[in-house]
This record gives sequence, C-alpha cells and structure tokens, in this order.
Amino acid sequence: MAISPEAEKSKVISTPWTARILNVEASNSADLPAGWRDAYRSYRETLDRPDYPCFFGQAAERRGEMFYAFDGERPDVARMTMRRFVELGRDAALARHSLAMFCTPDPALVSHAEFLRRFWYILRQLHEADDMPMRPADPDDPLWEFSFGGRKMFVVGTGPTYRRRRSRVVGNGIVLLFQPRELFTDPTTGKPISAEVRRQIHARMLAYDAMPVHPDIGFYGDPRNREWKQYCLPDDNTPVTGRCPFASR
Repeated sequence: MAISPEAEKSKVISTPWTARILNVEASNSADLPAGWRDAYRSYRETLDRPDYPCFFGQAAERRGEMFYAFDGERPDVARMTMRRFVELGRDAALARHSLAMFCTPDPALVSHAEFLRRFWYILRQLHEADDMPMRPADPDDPLWEFSFGGRKMFVVGTGPTYRRRRSRVVGNGIVLLFQPRELFTDPTTGKPISAEVRRQIHARMLAYDAMPVHPDIGFYGDPRNREWKQYCLPDDNTPVTGRCPFASR
C-alpha cells in the first residue's frame, strides 16, 4: 500500500527539537546560540507552509523524526555529527530519521556557483573522514548514493542563492538535508514509494516553484538516473552535464 500525504502528516510528536541537536548535549539546550535558534525557526516556518512541496519532509519535522546539526561548514563539526547520526540510525526506531545540517549564514555568499562549490566541499570532507568505501564507488552508476559508515542517504542541498527554485531555500544559510534511503520505501511493504506519490510531489514542486521540475529529477535505480545531479540543482532547468564534482575514493 502506498504512503499517502495524509498519513505522512499525521502523528505529531511533542519531543523538543533541541533534544535532537547532535553537536550539543541536551542539558545545554537552554544556552543555544541565538543564530541556531534563528536558523531553526526559519527552516520550520518554511516547512510549515501548507504548499511546501515535500510532505515527507513536513511529516518528519512534525513527528520529531529529524536530527539537527549547526556550524556544518566546519569539517570537524560535520564529521562528528555525521558519525553520531549514522550510529543513532542503527537503532530501528530511529532508522527513518533525517538530518538537517545548518551552516552559518554568510552575507558574502551571493554566487550560486560558490554555493555549489561549498556544498560539494562539505560532502568531500565527510567522505575523506569515512573509513568505509562507497558501494558502488562511481557516481555515474545509477545505484550510486552518498554514504557514510556504509549508510546510503540522499542529500538535498538548499541555499539562499536560489532565486527561482524556492523549494531549495529553507533559511538564510546553506542547509544540507541527509535523508536515509529507508525513507523512500514503504515501511510496511519495504517497496519503493509509488509513482503516484512521486507525481504528487512533483505537482506540488511545479506549483511552489512556478517552474517545471528540473529534467534531472529521476528515480533511484533507473538506468538513466544519476542521483548526484539531483543533490544540488541549478536555479534554472539547464540539464547538469559533465562529471560529478564529488571525487569518490
């Protein structure tokens, strides 16, 4: 049975979001930097919009199925929080949790090309800190996905340099959303989410962005699909060409 948008939006969880920050102990949550609270508030307000395209992201936030990390532009912070995220995901109760990694807003970030460079730099730094090889290792393989500690996850790059593609802006700074591959399967049947659900999301993206869905948006495992092209989209519908900026070991 396919997962419906209504089912995904149900079961609101009251767990404080501050208890799920991976780079600070919960006991210190009362002393969070104001910038962290501002970043989360902007992100939450965006996902709370009724017309926000990804109802899976909306549901994860409302049900308390999100972890958070801040100062993600710092390699040491990114590595430490990713290790914690992967370790926590070994618990079956947390296997479908995602991670929102916030970077400190930078007023000097105005170029979309620079945003893309920073996004891929963070992923490369994480990969270099990972002891487990990616399988498959070649991003040109339709089954390739970013992984850490052997755990595959789809990565959504969002940033303030998007002007047209509003669905890729969730705050004033860069935010990387790490979604485990389990999230894209029906929890009851273990099968990939249905084509009908994907069509609904694409229709919502069309309405929200007021532009067609990018031509590189595809489905995992499709021989014509390349996951990496969907991670950090252009701000127009120009197809992504060339090799993946991610240098896999």
